Amino acid sequence: WAALAQEIGGTKLSKVFVATHAKQNPHFIRARPSLIAKARRADLLICSGAGLEAGWLPILLQKGSGKIQPGKVGFFMASDFVPVLEIPEVLDRSLGDIHPEGNPHVHLNPHNISILAEELTHRLIRIDQRNESYYLTQLDTFLLKWNSAIKGWEQELDHFKNQPVIFHHKSFSYLIDWLQMKPI
Repeated sequence: WAALAQEIGGTKLSKVFVATHAKQNPHFIRARPSLIAKARRADLLICSGAGLEAGWLPILLQKGSGKIQPGKVGFFMASDFVPVLEIPEVLDRSLGDIHPEGNPHVHLNPHNISILAEELTHRLIRIDQRNESYYLTQLDTFLLKWNSAIKGWEQELDHFKNQPVIFHHKSFSYLIDWLQMKPI
């Protein structure tokens, strides 16, 4: 989410802080004092949503800036803006690691990133109206490159369509759905 914010916000974002990195499981981030301190100064919080951050986000919200609270302009949950897959009809621990609000890994369908880039742009404009034209230009530039990349990926990966795939955890459901693969 930081990379997307930097693409849209560019030089107008003073600081971007990432709570996790690619080698961490986002389910198990700790609300360390340094993270809480950053949340106290934040104007915008971007998360995947759909319960992915349930173990640590409530602490950040409790101690964080009033600007990043639910219902405020600085509270941005990606799953609120795209179709969410795998919303369970039955909640039962015997089914393993399930997310009651659906699969939170929305970033693995690149079309969702296009939608989220537009939503994030509107959010940045609400926070910083003086730079509206800058954010819109950044969005246009990003979408031009991103949509071109999607076309290339879809051509390159077309041979995966209708291919069966076995998975261990449903982290890749959005990717499988986008590529029209057949989970078995």
